[in-house]
Amino acid sequence: MIELSFSAADTGGADRGPRGTMDFATADLYDLTYEAFWGPYTFRIEGADFSGTGPVLDLALGLSIAARELAEARRTRYSAAEGAGEYLFERRGDTVRIRLERGPAGTVAYTEFAEAARAFLGTVLTGLGTKFPELRRNPEIRRLRDVAAGR
Repeated sequence: MIELSFSAADTGGADRGPRGTMDFATADLYDLTYEAFWGPYTFRIEGADFSGTGPVLDLALGLSIAARELAEARRTRYSAAEGAGEYLFERRGDTVRIRLERGPAGTVAYTEFAEAARAFLGTVLTGLGTKFPELRRNPEIRRLRDVAAGR
């Protein structure tokens, strides 16, 4: 069991750029993931609740990358932006154990995790693109849309 969700309505844009704003159409991926789109998210698996508030695009991209890496590797990690936590992933056969470095741990089937991570990335990109239309013109975001679509 895995639950991944966020609310675009409750996710802010950028208030941390060099002048307190960011041009979403031209911003690089670092700024988009680390400096923008903070909001509440739900991330639960069997045995652990990692839900909180943080950079939702960073979370979506980090989980998507972890899922892809676990297709080939036994272990990987994702360091959430702004010190929001270090997630450790370990795949054993068809099961993935996810642990927050100083927090809970739980398990989920690998295929369920991979599908949910890809779908969550797509949901975040769609939700943020609807709330912030200029984001849809960003080449980095267009590339991530292809990743979320499995291309």
